[in-house]
Amino acid sequence: MSNIHPTAIVDPRAQLAGDVRVEAYAVIGAGVIIGPGSVVFSHSILQGPTRIGANCQIGPAAYVGLDPQHLHFLSQTDRPPTWLVVGDRTIIRETATLHRSTKAGEENATRVGHDCLVMASAHVAHDCRIGNHVTLANAVMMGGHCQVGDRVFLGGGCGVHQFTRIGRLAIISGNEAVSRDVPPFAATRYGGLKGYNAIGCRRSGLSHDALKSIRQAYYCIHTNRTTRRIVKAIEETVPQTAEVRELVDFMSHSKRGMQPSIRFIRSFMYEAPEG
Repeated sequence: MSNIHPTAIVDPRAQLAGDVRVEAYAVIGAGVIIGPGSVVFSHSILQGPTRIGANCQIGPAAYVGLDPQHLHFLSQTDRPPTWLVVGDRTIIRETATLHRSTKAGEENATRVGHDCLVMASAHVAHDCRIGNHVTLANAVMMGGHCQVGDRVFLGGGCGVHQFTRIGRLAIISGNEAVSRDVPPFAATRYGGLKGYNAIGCRRSGLSHDALKSIRQAYYCIHTNRTTRRIVKAIEETVPQTAEVRELVDFMSHSKRGMQPSIRFIRSFMYEAPEG
């Protein structure tokens, strides 16, 4: 039997693996599915339909699988059964909030991958897709429909606009406001692309040739103003490693536009006025 504290409330329609531990005053609603080895700490609230993987840690006082904060969804009297799916070994800390999607069906679920860390007070909005090994530091604010690649680090207090994409192995500094796409391997600070995530890329095990090609690609980003010119320069001057092709493909499919190079932001700020 699951180890459920007598003060916890668990709906009989919830499905908990045999060794799941539920601590004091936690509330688990109908449609919640929790995998083996997971722990729900005190005062957490889980609503369904929500699927939690194996060996996850939730709370204390985390809010997981609640209705999306979406006006059209909340105005419906007959709301569809929408989903949140959380992968294995993910940690969701105190007062973090993860909301279900706005579209019915598990295939349309808000998703958080394996081995993620969602720190205190971070928010994952409806319809977001978060990859594996992603870290959301304290008070990260994510709008709806965002996509975040594997091994991304989002610094404390940063805000990510709805529908924004963040590529694999990118790092966003604390308190940044991101409203356009951030390409793979990027380091973002002062409102723009400061460079590439050298430490994260090395730690991930990328080869020397891959790191060299990423550096060359980011030189093109810092010396060309438009996405079209950046892509052209990368294709003509940079060895086409798998990482470079990933970067070019990401930029070529951007709908929101790319976060600009910090060099161009600074040049615009300090340009002398005409006249």
